[in-house]
Amino acid sequence: MKKIRIKITTILMIFLVIAVSASAVTYTVLAEGDNSTTVAGTPQGVAGGAFEVTNYTKDVTVGKDHSFDVEETISVSIPDDLQRIDFAIPSGTFRIRGVEVENAASEVRIASSGSTVSIVGPDDLTKGYHEYKIRYKILEFADRDPEHDILYFSILLNEWMQPIADFTATMHFPEDFPLDSLQYYAGQFGVQDEENRIEYTTSKKNSTLTIRGQKIPENYGITLKADLNDGYWQGALDGIWAVLTMLLVMGLVALILLIMWLIGGRDPKIKKTLETRPIEGVSPVEVGYVFNSKMDIRDLIRLILYFGTKGYLRISEYEPKRYRLYRVKDPDGEEKLMRNAYNILFEDVYQGRALEMDSIGERLVRIESTIKDDVAAGFTDKEMMAYKPLSKIFRIAGIVLLGFGAAITNALGYHYQYISVNYLESIVIGVLIAGLTAALCALDDRQYSSNARQGKTGEIICCVLIGAVSVYLAAGIIRQTGKVMVAVAIIALIALSVFLAVIMRARGKGNAALVMRFRQLRRFINHPTPKELLENYLADSNYYYDMMLYALTFGSEEAWAISFLTLDVPEPEWYTDDIEGHAFTNLRGELTTIDYARDLKSFVRTIDSAYDDMQRRSHRR
Repeated sequence: MKKIRIKITTILMIFLVIAVSASAVTYTVLAEGDNSTTVAGTPQGVAGGAFEVTNYTKDVTVGKDHSFDVEETISVSIPDDLQRIDFAIPSGTFRIRGVEVENAASEVRIASSGSTVSIVGPDDLTKGYHEYKIRYKILEFADRDPEHDILYFSILLNEWMQPIADFTATMHFPEDFPLDSLQYYAGQFGVQDEENRIEYTTSKKNSTLTIRGQKIPENYGITLKADLNDGYWQGALDGIWAVLTMLLVMGLVALILLIMWLIGGRDPKIKKTLETRPIEGVSPVEVGYVFNSKMDIRDLIRLILYFGTKGYLRISEYEPKRYRLYRVKDPDGEEKLMRNAYNILFEDVYQGRALEMDSIGERLVRIESTIKDDVAAGFTDKEMMAYKPLSKIFRIAGIVLLGFGAAITNALGYHYQYISVNYLESIVIGVLIAGLTAALCALDDRQYSSNARQGKTGEIICCVLIGAVSVYLAAGIIRQTGKVMVAVAIIALIALSVFLAVIMRARGKGNAALVMRFRQLRRFINHPTPKELLENYLADSNYYYDMMLYALTFGSEEAWAISFLTLDVPEPEWYTDDIEGHAFTNLRGELTTIDYARDLKSFVRTIDSAYDDMQRRSHRR
């Protein structure tokens, strides 16, 4: 349970750091607004050339669903041929649909910072009089005020950049609309017009409002406002279902993963025992197989060190990071797979003769192919399985489910705004989260069969990338819905789902018991108790080196070495520094257990690197 708590803390802390770091970026994105795609057009408010608006007629039909069907007829006088004319159309926290210009070539630019319709057809911009008809529909979102609904509509936009000689607007309201509640605001840049150049006429019989004005200056706005009874608008756009569905989808993903973990993803409960000596019956080459049902090249390299600790061979470093192996005596008392490995390693190498470093890699390949079946034979029983089939199926299903959930959640953000879904973005987000989660699971599984630091670094990188994709998803949710807490909840649910996928690995009872013993051994190596440490060392002078093999497996070699700094641990006779002149240039004084540990670690890394180079060369052929 402590291991699980540590994993929870690690993953959630990484997500938290990413979320906090990304908050400034998210704030900037929100502050900049919705950078909607520009189909074409010049910046909002630029008229594109000199012209005169002789007449501007606007007809608006107000729907009971809080929509506005708008038709604008704009008559202009153009003194000289123009390349384009830009007319402002509404922009804000609503949807605008079906923007079109009758019988004129046009381009549309939709953005929250300012939308325009541009007349671009050469025949529609020649010198003389022209009339343009623009149509569009505005769909407002449902009011969230629990006390009343609101009508708020700009008949004439402040962004309008040309004076208007004659202006007429007619608003058609539903029959039950309370015309007496209408309030009117007109003026330049929000300043009320004291000249009262606008005339308002209402007709209760026809439920209409007519607005007329002449010689309207540029940047002159006319706005209507009315407080209505709560629930007046019926059927307005309401994307709250999408927000609730986001939470439901990701919540179900996390819940299903939790149920699968409870059913078939948990390790059996094993009682902890104090482990202070190598585990009997499991050779160093089998440790990786205990954890992952696989043999790694480092397991085989540690087998070489095991032969050294038992006096079967000697390792000589004759140049910096260049080694020779000397055959000393045969491992007659060892089990068959150990004898087979030793015989392959020193095949055609006589006692006292050296095996050159360039030959080690090829022999390790042969050793692996020869002994892997013998190693696997000890773990064929279902109780010794490192990974139960059911938990493997559950993990794969959970990862796929998480990817689908993330993709659907991203798509729902677009549904909230009733805009076209970016399917490619949603698919990429789902694939990235699923793929990175699978990579994180694989790295966690291999934590005891590969370099510990590299494995941990890989896990951190995966967590960071998953967090980054999650924050991108959350930033989109905030941008589309404005609901910060929903975005935070989505990140938390993704983090929980990723964690459940990582720990979705049930072991057989016998394997779990063996793994628990090795974990307790690792705990002792990292934090040995002085009493047990001294007792074991006094009982066995080779104790330091026997346990060093496991310390190297767990990436704890220096922690183990530090514990022996005050003890008189002899230099390993089976590992010699034969670099010419090295003894005279060593300025560190007497070698310590840390030096011995670093030498052995360097040997493992060097042989591992040489093995990888050999593999790469063979693949190129």
